[in-house]
Amino acid sequence: MAVKKVGRFEMDTETGSIAGPAEYMEERGSAKLRAIEAGTDTVFNAGLTRSPDIYTAILVSLQTDFAGWLGQRQLEAAMGRAG
Repeated sequence: MAVKKVGRFEMDTETGSIAGPAEYMEERGSAKLRAIEAGTDTVFNAGLTRSPDIYTAILVSLQTDFAGWLGQRQLEAAMGRAG
């Protein structure tokens, strides 16, 4: 099994299976992967020519989106506690 890892995500390059934080994958991960497959994901499209391989480009796109998603959740939680 060949595994690529970027941040909190990993992919088995032989099977194409991707693992990441469960809550993110349920909430946004599937939609993000559909956008990558459809060719409409900006981060993936830009990273494809700059990454060593397609697997890394996919994982970087997921990790980038995850960071934004997590930051937004943390901000909302902080604002909820402040109010």
